[in-house]
Amino acid sequence: MEEENWTLAAQESELKDDRKAISLNGQNILLIRKDDEIFAVENRCIHMNCKFTRGELNGYNLKCPCHDWEFDIRSGEMTVASELKLAVYPAKIDSGTIYIEMGD
Repeated sequence: MEEENWTLAAQESELKDDRKAISLNGQNILLIRKDDEIFAVENRCIHMNCKFTRGELNGYNLKCPCHDWEFDIRSGEMTVASELKLAVYPAKIDSGTIYIEMGD
């Protein structure tokens, strides 16, 4: 059985407009609440390093505010070229606290 490594990321009440940018273990991460789920994605477009903090969310697709590249927040895959990916992290909410599984 694989051991989980959940790290406290934020309080759910800290999300403004269902988002919060955080820095955790040297990684810039954007927390996004979509309906009743929480997602954690790399907060930097792989194209020109623009932050997704102001990116438009359409369904599960997050659009880069600089050049309109879109990524699925569930998988990190670019919508038109799935071989290009953002880092995504498993995330969960437990009693109002958001945790991210950062791996080893």
